[in-house]
Amino acid sequence: MSYYKAPRRYSKERNFGVERQQGFASDIVPRRPYDNRMNIKGPNKWSRNLVWTASDGNMPRKNDCTYALSSYQQRKDAAYGQRSSYASYVKGWGSSDKGSPKSKDCVCKFWKAGNCKKGDHCSFLHSWTSLPGMVMVAALEGHKKGLKGIALPQGSDKLFSASSDGTLRIWDCHTGQCVHTIHLQAEAGSLMSEGPWVFLGLPNAVKAFNVQTSKDLHLNGVVGQVRAMTVGNGMLFAGTSSGSISVWKATDTESDPFTYLTSLEGHHSGEVTCFIVGGQRLYSGSVDKTIKVWDLNTLECTMTLRQHTDTVTSLLCWDQYLISSCLDGTINVWACSENGSLKVTNTRRQGQSVHTLCGMSDAEGKPIMFCSYQNGTVSICDLPSFEERGKMFSTNTVGTITIGPEGLLFTGDKSGKLCVWSLAGTKI
Repeated sequence: MSYYKAPRRYSKERNFGVERQQGFASDIVPRRPYDNRMNIKGPNKWSRNLVWTASDGNMPRKNDCTYALSSYQQRKDAAYGQRSSYASYVKGWGSSDKGSPKSKDCVCKFWKAGNCKKGDHCSFLHSWTSLPGMVMVAALEGHKKGLKGIALPQGSDKLFSASSDGTLRIWDCHTGQCVHTIHLQAEAGSLMSEGPWVFLGLPNAVKAFNVQTSKDLHLNGVVGQVRAMTVGNGMLFAGTSSGSISVWKATDTESDPFTYLTSLEGHHSGEVTCFIVGGQRLYSGSVDKTIKVWDLNTLECTMTLRQHTDTVTSLLCWDQYLISSCLDGTINVWACSENGSLKVTNTRRQGQSVHTLCGMSDAEGKPIMFCSYQNGTVSICDLPSFEERGKMFSTNTVGTITIGPEGLLFTGDKSGKLCVWSLAGTKI
């Protein structure tokens, strides 16, 4: 499993606190040469999320999948109802009806206000996380409304954040200071990076900026506010409030690096909220309560998944499984059935709306998943057991999570606060 790795020059020095300040124009472009093209052909090398690892690189396998779970001890207390044949090979997933793991961990409200007098004798947490080895490195404030995306492009020591307050902020990873604020004159709907490119979703357009060359592009062909973006198979996808998905093809020409390809319309009946690429498939979630499965080679919709009862908020691919979250408070685990269709093999009922999912591997190579809930907590759990390792806490709902290098993690909440976390011993 491969994840983004920053150049050595910067990765060891991103401490968000060392005094250093330079001009924006000279500092945003790195001093080392990189290929300035968006190299997204084939597997999504720089994916921030877990991806399919099945050798066929296509769909979840229909045959027995014990190879995927062999390194995990099967949970003796896993409770399942009557299982059909496709569910017989998903042993190891947590119970479908136990609900969100309960914990007595709670942040002291007096400590948050800075006036807890009990100190070490306080029975509540004096920390923003209960996970051993995890610490909050910095809280970057400046945005006035919820964050729509956080991006750390390849070859840059600048962190980008976009908010519904209509601004794009650029932060120095050495000082933790905002070195540039761009007033967009429009609401930002999505932000992501791929290689050296930063993509910003706006009403009826996508802005693309290359941090190595400072090339600034305006990609047309969008109808509606861009709410979600991803890349796969050499293409950029942008999901909009109108339910359409705009597609651009990456080229090898420096003068015209992206060519508008098509718009996938008439499938989602509501706003596209999230994407994930797994193998040769694109998955899109929507407020219409469905997940669409697209063939990346033909761009045809091959399946519609309808098990959720509210807006699909986030998608994650892990090994042979698709994991989806929803405002209805459920997390569904999907696997391929004998007839080739995707079926829900496990449902986690969390008791509150789930807003975003994110995955990474720990120091031992074991997958862990971050699940953000309405009440401001982020559960950190093992896969496939869903056993909770710990929690992160926020005063507002966390709407975006981005994995960085060297065990760094970035979260953005609905109030506009951007937090930088360090998870010791994490494999990226």
